[in-house]
Amino acid sequence: MNLAKRACLYLVRKKGKTATLLAFLLVMATLMLTCLSIQSATETANANIKKALMGYFTINAKQLQTGITEDMLNQILSIDGLSGNYTLRSYSYANYSDADGKPLTINTEDAAQVPEGYENAGRIVANTNSDNDSYFTDGGFELIEGTAITSENKNSVLIHEKFAERNGLSVGDIMRLTDVTDENRSISATVAGIFTNTKEQDSIGIAPSYDLYDNIVFTDLSTVSYLLYGTDGETNVQYGDFYVNDPDELDRIMTEVEEIEGVNWDNCTLTRYDNDYQNAKESLAGLQNIVFIAIAVVSVICFLVLALFLTLRLRGRIHETGVYLAMGISKGAVLMQYLLEVLIVAVAALLISYGASSAISDQIGSRLLSQVTAETYETVELTDEAENTEQPSAEDLGLSEIVVDVSAKDYALVWGFGLVLCLASTALAAYPIMKMKPKNILSQMS
Repeated sequence: MNLAKRACLYLVRKKGKTATLLAFLLVMATLMLTCLSIQSATETANANIKKALMGYFTINAKQLQTGITEDMLNQILSIDGLSGNYTLRSYSYANYSDADGKPLTINTEDAAQVPEGYENAGRIVANTNSDNDSYFTDGGFELIEGTAITSENKNSVLIHEKFAERNGLSVGDIMRLTDVTDENRSISATVAGIFTNTKEQDSIGIAPSYDLYDNIVFTDLSTVSYLLYGTDGETNVQYGDFYVNDPDELDRIMTEVEEIEGVNWDNCTLTRYDNDYQNAKESLAGLQNIVFIAIAVVSVICFLVLALFLTLRLRGRIHETGVYLAMGISKGAVLMQYLLEVLIVAVAALLISYGASSAISDQIGSRLLSQVTAETYETVELTDEAENTEQPSAEDLGLSEIVVDVSAKDYALVWGFGLVLCLASTALAAYPIMKMKPKNILSQMS
């Protein structure tokens, strides 16, 4: 009778012991597969957060005589690790007049004061895309007529509807902007759109006239560059927000930026913004550490318990081993039979564990990850509120639906680990018997 047949007959004959071994190996495989699946899901969630919460840094070049020049911008964008997504911003103050140079009327009734020289002036705001400016994303500004201003526009402005009514302006009309500090820097601009504010200004009666919503004018970067720096044919800006592919690379990228030659970096301020990502990463890292510890503990416990179980099992088979040896069957063949018995049960347990782990992983893993990511979203929301930036939704973070499933990689890993564990445990349990001489084994048969 070959060893495969002997192994199968033993498993059928010892149904209770076989069922016990199957149950233990099934629990072991299910636990391992569940832990690995949760760990894979946390890695996916971490990757989603990294994409959604792209870290960025801001360069404040307001104190530089020329601001951020086009050459400087090109050198910054050439640094490896930047996503290519960036926003340029500039702010100034200008006197408003019509195409003939006649001063335009601003709102002064709601102002705390009208500074000298600002009787017909207001705040100038320029952004790579006016739709993305904080006034529109957070401040309640809304474009009601015309089109937004982008980096492609030249000599264009957006004006408030009350300012337009007060001065009889409409989309397509011409107005002039003159720098409040240098009247020689004056430029004509076409009204590209009209906006309104859906939220009342909190600082009415407190803010100076030039900061009232009615008196704010949005323009393109080229126009404000001329007002600030007198540039013609070149666009310089005061601020730049640069997004990176990997928030963990922020330190390196910012260091490389400060190594760009020809720039007085002592007069620039570089500020990093990755608190949201770091908080989210810390939350997920905590769960990953728990899962890793769980995997290690489960592995050690399973090995020890399985080795103990098989040791007790084989001690009860000394008589059987002696019979095999008396029949002329070698120790190697006997050991192979014992290994085959465990492997047959292990294969059955591993096959069943796929379905069991899929159900458990989806329930336990989703609940754990949802709890962690809910804390992450709450942290992000609080941080964003503190920094007065746009709050990303759970969908933006990639956390609205977290799928915890059993991957082929994890399943193959559990198969490999399970089979090796069974082989090692069986060999360890059989070693005391296999090292005995046949004579000694036969002497214990009685």
